[in-house]
Amino acid sequence: MSLPVLLGQQAPLVPTPSGVNSLAQEQPDDEDASPVPIDPKTKLPLTPAQIREREIDKYDPMKPLPDTTTPESTLTDRELPAGATPPETTDPNSAAAPLPGSVAASNAAATKSSGSSGPAPGSDSADSGDYSGPAVLTRSYTLARPMESQQIKWKLSVGVSFSYDLGQTGAQNPNGTFVSNSTYGESLSWGLSGRHVWKLDQLGVSYSANYSGYSGNGGLSGMNNALNLDYSHVVSHKLSVQVVESLQLLSQNYSLENPTLAPGSSEANINLSTSPNLQILGNTVRQSNTSVSATYTPSSRLAYNLSGSYFVVGRSGQEFIGTFGRQASGDVNYRLTHNTTVGAFYSYTRYLYSHNVSSSDSNGLGVIYSYALNQRTQLRTRFGATRIESLAYETVPLPPELAAILGEAAAISNAYSRRTTSDISVQLVRDFRANRTGSLAYVHGEAPGNGVLLTSTQESISGTFGARIFRRIPINASAAYSSLQSISQGNIGQYSSETYGAGVSREIRKGTTSSFSVNYRRYQISGSPLLQHDIRFTFGLSWSPPENSLRF
Repeated sequence: MSLPVLLGQQAPLVPTPSGVNSLAQEQPDDEDASPVPIDPKTKLPLTPAQIREREIDKYDPMKPLPDTTTPESTLTDRELPAGATPPETTDPNSAAAPLPGSVAASNAAATKSSGSSGPAPGSDSADSGDYSGPAVLTRSYTLARPMESQQIKWKLSVGVSFSYDLGQTGAQNPNGTFVSNSTYGESLSWGLSGRHVWKLDQLGVSYSANYSGYSGNGGLSGMNNALNLDYSHVVSHKLSVQVVESLQLLSQNYSLENPTLAPGSSEANINLSTSPNLQILGNTVRQSNTSVSATYTPSSRLAYNLSGSYFVVGRSGQEFIGTFGRQASGDVNYRLTHNTTVGAFYSYTRYLYSHNVSSSDSNGLGVIYSYALNQRTQLRTRFGATRIESLAYETVPLPPELAAILGEAAAISNAYSRRTTSDISVQLVRDFRANRTGSLAYVHGEAPGNGVLLTSTQESISGTFGARIFRRIPINASAAYSSLQSISQGNIGQYSSETYGAGVSREIRKGTTSSFSVNYRRYQISGSPLLQHDIRFTFGLSWSPPENSLRF
């Protein structure tokens, strides 16, 4: 017996004349052979060509970022082995969850909506399966709730917060005068949210409410309620329909308590024509928005969308004007290349204002272009023009002779105006790392006004940054400037505001989270005595029961 065998060592590998190791020839083939990967769709072994394609995908810079919410597989960094179960990742504070508004989050939503890592039915052979191209600014969403095709456990939350304002927004007293002073307030909030996905249907519910009381200034105390429902049904593998309903009852303190953009949101992807989001301060608003749309996808590269919306906005006080609006729109998007999506859109919008003081009709047409610079950076744009025709009451000064006879210095008449304005939305999103993301957005287009300004053009510039420090502590910062300029009322003035904010939150223990934020707001309303500056500090605590305690 040789010395290596006595020492328990493996015998050296001696090549045979044929070039094959003799020791390997003696071992059974099934012990050394690697397991053949299984296609999760067909449950059949992958062909050598398919395996090679998946390995190449790992090094394609335009492929979606690896899904860190699921364990890595030895076959590919984007697919689980057959039979493996991904862990739950519904906690937005989880270190594995993508940050809201990031490129990784939009890629994950597109992957989940496709429901498969393989090519979609009817797709071209050049398609990349679960990669549907860079996200586009369809703007077929309401301000209240974008549609996301993913399962979210039902969650109940209760919270309390304390705030202090320096240079607080003025509130209107019953006698019609405005007061402005620094004060502190307390707020109690509660809400319920969740989403359930069936084989062909999904239902999402989000309800939030709060009551706030302010010391020394009862004019700002009040309750805010918001209920958002969305439903989607898959008619076939190429056709689906969606219904979104939003109901809001907002008190005069809503603008004060919500001065900045929420993490992950962007005005560039909000339908400003049917979702007014610039409200007069110190005014109660009741708003309803109903939207129905249908999406047809003959292939994974091509998609058509038709939608219709109807909204109503009521405001307190005789000096504020309510709005009724409806819109019909359509768009088409085509993934031209792996990193480029192009499209076109058209919309018709009709505004009717209470007491028949004004009405407007508009037609908009434009193009859509989205480009993925790399796997971490996307540029999303919409460029178009809108032609607006308005009919409104207008005050006309009378000639001195006629004014002396009638005893009136001016008269009211119907005035017709026609104007063309740009319809622009641009958003640049960049993921710096898996736990850092930022975005810049610019939007200019038609808006229904705020109760004083009627049919208007809105311009907004915003920037957001989100990060997760120490893996589980989310922080966010944002800055935004917005303005409204009336179209149908001549040079009546404008409304503008700029806001800056930063916040941080941390989970103290399971189900209990603390948060702190600071916001600065500077605003200007033509002809209003409201104070122009406000600094707000807010500290809050919230609690949610375990997710598995609420079952659908």
